[in-house]
Amino acid sequence: MDISIWQLLLLAFLGFCLVPVFLTGFSTRAKGAEKAGWLILTLFTSWIGYAVFLMVTQIMRGASQRQA
Repeated sequence: MDISIWQLLLLAFLGFCLVPVFLTGFSTRAKGAEKAGWLILTLFTSWIGYAVFLMVTQIMRGASQRQA
């Protein structure tokens, strides 16, 4: 049961692509249906979707702090 270099590379690539999904899923920046939408976005766009998630939620957080 040897693992080939191709299997190792595929596993590393899948892990790299799924990291943003886990980071979004465990984030406290969004809740409920909003988080589900962000998870779908990051699932299909990976790191680009995660970058957008970080920027948009930071803007929303800043706007809510200014209102309070």
